Amino acid sequence: MLDADDMVRTLRRLRAEGAGFCALIEALRRDEEFRLTPLRLMWAFQEALGLPWVQFRDHLLECLDADLRPLVPEDEIDRRAEALLSRYVTGER
Repeated sequence: MLDADDMVRTLRRLRAEGAGFCALIEALRRDEEFRLTPLRLMWAFQEALGLPWVQFRDHLLECLDADLRPLVPEDEIDRRAEALLSRYVTGER
């Protein structure tokens, strides 16, 4: 089970290793104790990577269904996410 600090470290590590957005979601999904919801996913990306909720909601959430499964091809989602995440991962807020 990932506690909040472990979740943040895991997402940061995976992102630093080049994991895309969909892979990050799957990492959270694999933890049976982490209840993956849209709100918790937005919180996780804010805490771990600094991505503001509004940008997450406006640019990424529309690509996912209610269970956070892709509605469009994963490579399209990852491309959209990369444009947003690259700013925050490098510290260019």
